[in-house]
Amino acid sequence: MSHFFSYICRFSHQEYAPSPFFAAVLRVFVTRSLVLLFALLLWLATTRPHPTQAAHGPLDPSPGGSPYSTLHTDPEHESPASPRSPISDPRLLLPDLRTLPPFDLKIVALPDGRRELRLSNTIWNSGAGALELEGIHDRRALQTQVIQHVDAQVGSRLAYPVGEFIFHPTHEHWHFEQFSIYQLWALTPRGELGSLASSSDKVSYCLIDTDIIEPDNPAYQPRRNYYGCGRAFQGLSAGWGDTYKSHLDGQSIRLSGVKDGFYALVSTANPDGILLEADTSNNTAVLYLEIRGESLALVTPSEIADQACPTLNRC
Repeated sequence: MSHFFSYICRFSHQEYAPSPFFAAVLRVFVTRSLVLLFALLLWLATTRPHPTQAAHGPLDPSPGGSPYSTLHTDPEHESPASPRSPISDPRLLLPDLRTLPPFDLKIVALPDGRRELRLSNTIWNSGAGALELEGIHDRRALQTQVIQHVDAQVGSRLAYPVGEFIFHPTHEHWHFEQFSIYQLWALTPRGELGSLASSSDKVSYCLIDTDIIEPDNPAYQPRRNYYGCGRAFQGLSAGWGDTYKSHLDGQSIRLSGVKDGFYALVSTANPDGILLEADTSNNTAVLYLEIRGESLALVTPSEIADQACPTLNRC
């Protein structure tokens, strides 16, 4: 090795010209060193902490004048629907999550004798902008923080921490936690929601564009923008929906203790209001059904009212 370094030193001081073989080896060594250095710099750039707010732009004309200067990095300190939230800013192209009525309903008898209601569900985006989620992986904490990006009419972007991507062992890909919930409500004799009979856990989703729901949306684009279940990017484009079929894990409500009768099946997107969106009052879809043993039938509120007439002694 000492001979090698002395050879380089003599060459650098031009004591004699290197052989063609040595020149070729030296070029390969320098090239590979530069490639490794570039890869190291790229890795450092992609793993540095992600800012919680976009760079200064038209939405933030001065360091002290941003309308989002009160936005906390910890979502527990401030709800997206709070008065300080940028949710009311008309310049933001916010998503607007809605739920189609659940479909492909069936009651399944489990091997242990219990029953469960299985359902397919579609959540779609009717807003002026995409629901875009970016995962920022923390190698030390072994967590993938999720940042929601919101575009603005003036070209700037807002970034807001909204949760985590979690690896789903059954689906074998990455999900955003607590995206929806399914509930079965018992009805009063008047057909109103009474007591909660059963509920799913808060369901995690891999958010991708699966179905065109609203092609008339001005922000709709016919090309799918979100189609992978990795932890880098997920989302829902404007006018597109994400459908989870009834056979998938999590698409069920246990019916233990649920008696025969009329019920309301309620599906809600973004139940905790974690995600920034234009309107959270339209996130729920309600479907009425009659359960009899292991069979069910869809019913209308008027049919429920007609059968309640003898009970109420009036129609």
